[in-house]
Amino acid sequence: MERFAEGTAAHTVPQGESPERLGWIWKIVNALLFLGVTVMLLSVGAQVLTRYLGVSLTWTEELTRLVFQSMMFLGMAAGFRTVAHPRVALLVARGPTWVKKASAHVYAVVGAAFFIVLMGMAWRLVMQQINSGESTPSLGVNMYLISIVLLGSAALALLAHIQTVYFSKEMRRAIEEGEITA
Repeated sequence: MERFAEGTAAHTVPQGESPERLGWIWKIVNALLFLGVTVMLLSVGAQVLTRYLGVSLTWTEELTRLVFQSMMFLGMAAGFRTVAHPRVALLVARGPTWVKKASAHVYAVVGAAFFIVLMGMAWRLVMQQINSGESTPSLGVNMYLISIVLLGSAALALLAHIQTVYFSKEMRRAIEEGEITA
């Protein structure tokens, strides 16, 4: 954890776990996020260049939107790996010890419930899109492929959520102390 002073209050910013501790799943997620940023930069660059030349590649806008959407879902999972998401920590930081100890479990249960509901809804959406044959207009990509990313990202976020609470001593301590207020 890195501490810095802003005005008179000290704040804590979570640092990502070292690559050695990430595990192969998170290395793949990080690689996919890097690949997504690269594809988006190339796609937007191609769109800007072709518009400057007086032509427009319609598929680049759609590709950028689909890749951005997928990266947003994967980024959600990656953010939960380091507890880098907004949450209310005032009660935890200033509450009695029992509140601090219970907060990690409440955090785990509420987060797990959210991701389980999200996975159920994503599954229904995937099935609906498979049954309807929905696809994108320019690229012809089956929409269920994008929704599968949401389903997988929700499962990864659930995994990350449980890992931070029950398998990372440093993250668990930071949650219980109310240090992470990103």
